[in-house]
Amino acid sequence: MPPEPVTRAAAPVRIALAPDAPIVAAGLAAIVAGELDIALVELPTEGAGFAEVDLVLYDPVHEVPESLRGVAAWNRPPLVAFSWSVRADTVTRARAQGAIALLSKDLEPWRLLRALRAVHRGDLAGFTVTVDDDLPARRRSRRPDGLTARELEMLELITRGLSNEEIASSLYLSINSVKTYIRTAYRKIGVNRRPQAVLWGVHHGFGADASVGARR
Repeated sequence: MPPEPVTRAAAPVRIALAPDAPIVAAGLAAIVAGELDIALVELPTEGAGFAEVDLVLYDPVHEVPESLRGVAAWNRPPLVAFSWSVRADTVTRARAQGAIALLSKDLEPWRLLRALRAVHRGDLAGFTVTVDDDLPARRRSRRPDGLTARELEMLELITRGLSNEEIASSLYLSINSVKTYIRTAYRKIGVNRRPQAVLWGVHHGFGADASVGARR
């Protein structure tokens, strides 16, 4: 689809991304690069810098950025949830954290930009924007190895070093559900052990740290 026509503004919409997987940060930077009306800025570490940010993208699975916790809503930029998961439990969590919208990380670049502009203008049609909103079925869910958004989320959290119990707690899922998602994810990527899944995640840019791979 051709880029959305943009009217030059006096100043671009300044968007900060909370700490996230390297592949997400790099992807967002590439999408925003060259846009006249949207700019990616650093997330402030203290309240004084919040005036320089118009929107903060964060993953509700990773919680609200530390620098924004405890800050009154009227003193901080609006929070926009940005996640692989758009399930009902993620929507509920994002709303409870004060997010004004939930955008899927699976969105095509032009749709993500359109959604960000709409959020900033205050005229987004609904709280959640997903890849399924207006795409035909044959173009949906183009994910590595045919993984669902939830399975990909499991692999990202595994790569970050979370145990099954920690994943279940952070996503408000039962431990049995987590194990089921992990089993199907392992089958799709052709692994059967956690260290192998971590290596797969690192290869796909999930940014494992030195602690990952220790848990089985």
